[in-house]
Amino acid sequence: MRPQPNKPIVSRGRVLGGPLPLVCVPLVGKSREEISKEAGNIPSIAPDIIELRVDAWEFVEDTALSLSMIREVRKAVGEIPIILTCRGDWEGGFKKVSDEAKFSLYREATREALVDFIDVELVYGDEKIREVLAMIAGSETYLIVSSHDFEKTPSKEVVFSTLAAQVRAGAHVAKLAAMPRCEEDVLAMMTATLAFRREYPDTPVITMSMGGPGAVTRLTGGLFGSDLTFAVGSKASAPGQIPAAELKSCLAVIHPDGN
Repeated sequence: MRPQPNKPIVSRGRVLGGPLPLVCVPLVGKSREEISKEAGNIPSIAPDIIELRVDAWEFVEDTALSLSMIREVRKAVGEIPIILTCRGDWEGGFKKVSDEAKFSLYREATREALVDFIDVELVYGDEKIREVLAMIAGSETYLIVSSHDFEKTPSKEVVFSTLAAQVRAGAHVAKLAAMPRCEEDVLAMMTATLAFRREYPDTPVITMSMGGPGAVTRLTGGLFGSDLTFAVGSKASAPGQIPAAELKSCLAVIHPDGN
């Protein structure tokens, strides 16, 4: 039995923090046509959850048009939970998006109950994160507070302290991804994740090492406490992602008690 949080999150029937790590497929299309095609393929891929990477959208600065696109995606994917992410360009986002557009879209999508999780970077600070928590209060939308490093992997102590800081900031889900430079970096990520799970037993957590050397964390991260792993649907959103069907098959072998 893998280490699980005491307080898993149930969203549209999927359990984040249950016996089996959830498989998330990102949608990274730029145009309405590309996004619609990706969304239309989701039922056949059958992920547990999807991530809308709206920072890739050509029209993301137009809140009304973006909201219309999210409505279309929601209709296409049915009751599959959606993570709404507008990743900052300083942490691997596809392009620079204004905070006004980002948080306006978060607010309106939450108001219409179109999405189930929103992702906000830890670097925004406690005040902005409190504003987001107030925005989603009373809804069934949960907050992921995240940190990403595409250049290196911090020490296991820094990985742990960053995840802890996300919880203190109010995260319902803590998330950290980093690029390993050596095998020891991958071990540091998994060691820190397990330490976090033991020290913060209530909070679901998502961690991964990126790139080829980090692919093992996408397969076995759940054994160390990570509650979600990202897979390729049409196109990867980060280095090292594995095709969804292959990943789900591997997870079924690694976590036989989760089936």
